[in-house]
Amino acid sequence: MIIDNNLIAYDFMSDFNGPSRLYPNRSYETGVYDEDKMQYKFGPESTTYPNLTLPCNLYDEAGNVITQGFYMAVLSDNMKYIDLYQSNELKARVKVIKVVEKMYTNEELDEESKIIAKLQEAQRKQKLKKIKQAEEELIAFKEKCEANTYAEIYDSGKGYYILNYNRMGKKAKGIIQK
Repeated sequence: MIIDNNLIAYDFMSDFNGPSRLYPNRSYETGVYDEDKMQYKFGPESTTYPNLTLPCNLYDEAGNVITQGFYMAVLSDNMKYIDLYQSNELKARVKVIKVVEKMYTNEELDEESKIIAKLQEAQRKQKLKKIKQAEEELIAFKEKCEANTYAEIYDSGKGYYILNYNRMGKKAKGIIQK
């Protein structure tokens, strides 16, 4: 009796990946998974950025349209644009005309690191009460930092829209020409 090892390995793998042979079409025909797409790898964190609601369609001077809806506003790294994301896809870039950064003191900058160090020390010593207190302090600190986070847009009445952006001490104003 001759046993073909390739046949056994193939049969095992087809049984191991069972649901794939139940359906006529595989989920990823091209071999590119969702995790490999740029918006999943390098997209901005959706929980910490402000949301912007556009009540109507906006048209810029080139005739491009920004459709009404909900957008996540992100200030670019070079602080020249406010990027508007929808479903983790860049839909529009708004030119920034003014940026103001809040200067933090060393105490404000060290506050989070002190809370994290306190949490790690409590975890090392396995003190449940202190762990819970440190976690609550960390949550309160993050809520305090995010309390002033917003993005809003309004019509200036002079032929352009003004987009106000505020997050973590960075304030920016952008304009969209009508």
